[in-house]
Amino acid sequence: MPVFAFVTAFHINRGSVGDAVIFGLATVLMIADWKKLIPWHMPERPKVNGWVISLVIAISSSVLFFSERNGWQDIVLLLTLVPIALTMVYYRDHGPKPGATRQMARSKWIWMTLALVMAVSELFAYIFATVFKDDQNYPTVSILVNPVLESPYGRAIFLVLWMLIGVGLLKFARSG
Repeated sequence: MPVFAFVTAFHINRGSVGDAVIFGLATVLMIADWKKLIPWHMPERPKVNGWVISLVIAISSSVLFFSERNGWQDIVLLLTLVPIALTMVYYRDHGPKPGATRQMARSKWIWMTLALVMAVSELFAYIFATVFKDDQNYPTVSILVNPVLESPYGRAIFLVLWMLIGVGLLKFARSG
């Protein structure tokens, strides 16, 4: 939760209203759930058929392929995917949990370290690019991927890879 609050403040500072709203709403949702301000029972982890995930990915990548970047279709797609994504990632685990093996613990630390290194390097790239007004020598990830995302092929492929990584990390797909 503090990470989302920091990211919200960061986006407000850099003038990215859309990103600030997204992370701000996520922060408010987590605080409301933590403080039990929303009277609801979180469902168990969702089980989704692989073909449903494939269909959502195919439709989403088609929308991005056939629409202009940042067009109204992109906004409709984002607003459609947000509630779907929330149900996929915001749930409570129920029941007993297996103990972490050495390999699981090591993997957790590797991924956490990688995430922190990427976040800090992105933050410093943004700060240096802003201070020195030089985003060519201090490019952020968005500057690096923008040329790829200008192409409809790049946008569609990027979305497919991004969603497949999310599915793999969450491991909620089941065959059937």
